[in-house]
Amino acid sequence: MTEKPKIEDTTPLNCAQVLIEGIKAMGAGRIYGVIGTSNISFIDTLYDHQDEIRYISCRHEQVAASMADAEGRLTGIPGIALTHSGPGTLNSLISVGNARKDCSPMIVLSGAVKRKLKGGDGMLEADHRSIFAPLCKGVFRVEEGGLAAAVFSKAYTLAVSGARGPVLIEVPEDVWGEEAEDGTPAFRLSAEYRPPLHVEDVWRSLGMIKEARRPLIMSGGGLAYARCSDLLVRFAEMLQAPVITTGNGRGTIPEDHPLCLGRAGFGGGSAVADKALQEADVVLGLGCTISDMTSYEYTLPIGGDVILVNIDLEAMLTSRFRAQYMIEADARDYLVEAVGALKEYLPPTRDEWWKLLEPTRQEWSKLIAAAIASDKVPLSPGRVVHELSRLLPGGHIVTVGGGTHLLYPMAFLPCREPLTFLSAVNFGAMGFGFPAALAAKLVHTEKEVVAILGDGDFMMTLQDLETACREGIKVRVLVINDNMYRVLNLRQRLQCGGRILGTCHGNPDFAALARSFGAAGWRLERPEDITPVLAEALAAPGPAVVDAIIDPDDLPPMNVEAMLRMGMA
Repeated sequence: MTEKPKIEDTTPLNCAQVLIEGIKAMGAGRIYGVIGTSNISFIDTLYDHQDEIRYISCRHEQVAASMADAEGRLTGIPGIALTHSGPGTLNSLISVGNARKDCSPMIVLSGAVKRKLKGGDGMLEADHRSIFAPLCKGVFRVEEGGLAAAVFSKAYTLAVSGARGPVLIEVPEDVWGEEAEDGTPAFRLSAEYRPPLHVEDVWRSLGMIKEARRPLIMSGGGLAYARCSDLLVRFAEMLQAPVITTGNGRGTIPEDHPLCLGRAGFGGGSAVADKALQEADVVLGLGCTISDMTSYEYTLPIGGDVILVNIDLEAMLTSRFRAQYMIEADARDYLVEAVGALKEYLPPTRDEWWKLLEPTRQEWSKLIAAAIASDKVPLSPGRVVHELSRLLPGGHIVTVGGGTHLLYPMAFLPCREPLTFLSAVNFGAMGFGFPAALAAKLVHTEKEVVAILGDGDFMMTLQDLETACREGIKVRVLVINDNMYRVLNLRQRLQCGGRILGTCHGNPDFAALARSFGAAGWRLERPEDITPVLAEALAAPGPAVVDAIIDPDDLPPMNVEAMLRMGMA
């Protein structure tokens, strides 16, 4: 039987159809957005593609864009946020800042006023490109339908190349329906050529590490995004060198691994990791820099030689901490070569190095143990989070917002895999944790996902509990409730002589509020109820919120000496 020749489809596509084909071609399965008059034509076109792309209608653009950010972090494929011209698009700007600072690939697809209204300073008009340019890797405008495929290809390439990040594509309201292509559009969806690794750089850096008496490896977000944690662990074991991480590097080595000292730096670092960074004579940073966060605003006295391996040369050159040796390369490429070069290497025991760190390790362990054993009322948040860690299955994902609450999962909930702890590390914005958890559960439906949030943080995005219930997103929320912006309240007490203003607030009953949305809710106030309530919440068939009433005077474990030094600088 003779096959009939295939006839090429020459049906003209409009701009919206071309962009949807681009989104499908790059592998995205979801779009997060808020509808408006400037993007309604795109959503109308999307209606016919629901079998391939799921549209998640959100209740605020910050939520939509943070969900897109989290999807980009977890998949490596740019998350898509759809916004309405002017106010709607500007609502996403905080989330764009998070994505840029933490190198997350994301595309903001924004509607714009009709072309004939551009420059008239009318309703809904804003100069999106000028506003977003400082926080985006690229900003684009589809001025006519025929340019849609080319613009999308350029935007995608920028978003996923080098140090990844967000891009903006602006489409005027009257362009979505404009004819763009005959038949299947042509996209060029690939990352730019990454910098080649020079073998001599690897051998030189390994020579410095071998000669060091106190070598230290520091793993960052670049290594997590490169998906090469197994290589990092092998490399560390071959050298028998301790490992610390940055905030985005958590889990690149399991935090219960004997060589892992935990996260370093401000906003959740352990005193042990900070001590190691301070005392090491050679530090090898993989997929990171020495940032203001890692160094307590550059006040941590780092006396050793620092070697950085980073795909982003500009980040290394513009950092206020200038490393002695910079290698422009992908962290995975470096580790592949380094592991091969160390096959015959027999590392020393490094007993003196571990002995130097042991007193700090013991003091830190005492702080952790005291919080876990506490029976106080209101509750010890450290104990609550510790009990949660015991109940969570392997492979879970934890997300956090901004504020004191995030210090507790840092100290009491070990991170064992990369990209299983999501935080707006380098921008510090509140309102990231809950949307990130929603997206994480959509990406990894098989995993338990818990957002650990402060009450102030949750209040900024809790309207999207409705989204969770409507879309059947089985996410868990643990609210660390102290009725205040505690980190600022503490500073007012210490720095401002107790002059308290603007840091104490009332809250709704979060458990009852959750139930009003259709989620399950519990109020947790007694130590003996911690385990049973958390277990019930984890077993709930849908979204669940636990409102944990905690001691507002509780101090999480932190490097007090480094914090004071930073505050006085």
